[in-house]
Amino acid sequence: MAQATPGSSYTVQSGDTLSSIAQQAYGDANQWQRIYNANQQVIGNNPNLLQVGEVLFIPVLSPTPGANYTVQSGDTLSSIAQRAYGDANQWQVIYNANRQVIGNDPNLIRAGMVLFIPKVTVQPKTCKVTIASGLNVRSAPSSQSALIATYPVGTTLNFVDVVNGENVNGNPRWGHSQQGHYFWLGGTDHPNG
Repeated sequence: MAQATPGSSYTVQSGDTLSSIAQQAYGDANQWQRIYNANQQVIGNNPNLLQVGEVLFIPVLSPTPGANYTVQSGDTLSSIAQRAYGDANQWQVIYNANRQVIGNDPNLIRAGMVLFIPKVTVQPKTCKVTIASGLNVRSAPSSQSALIATYPVGTTLNFVDVVNGENVNGNPRWGHSQQGHYFWLGGTDHPNG
């Protein structure tokens, strides 16, 4: 009997349902909607009407913060954290939330394990305005974008990440705030973030 494997095709067998295929592929029957979404053109508008012989693509699940994720072959906590949060160093957050499932060694995760991927809050970084004329906060990482505010020297600003934008005086790095505003880091005491 054929096995449903994420990242490959699967031929529908007699008695299959999207839930049973999801259970095979992910160890979680509730993931049937992902298979349906990836194959709606093949299946049609009714997810309950599978035809024997239909060839379905079984998508690879992306780890989503706040949801369960089924470990795939080759996964590590670092690679899961990179895909879920954009930061491989957040692997400890996933491990701490799943210690009972994983056990004492975070390097021993196995395909088929179902892990909860917790939501994380990004702690903002801070910097101080050092440019004597003050620092402009803008709607995009460009000196030509809409001006939001200007802060005087000594003001502490918060940002959640660093993006590359317009190169000003040899520095293309801009702070990106939680509010979606940008400021040139070259005018602060943390010019590289």
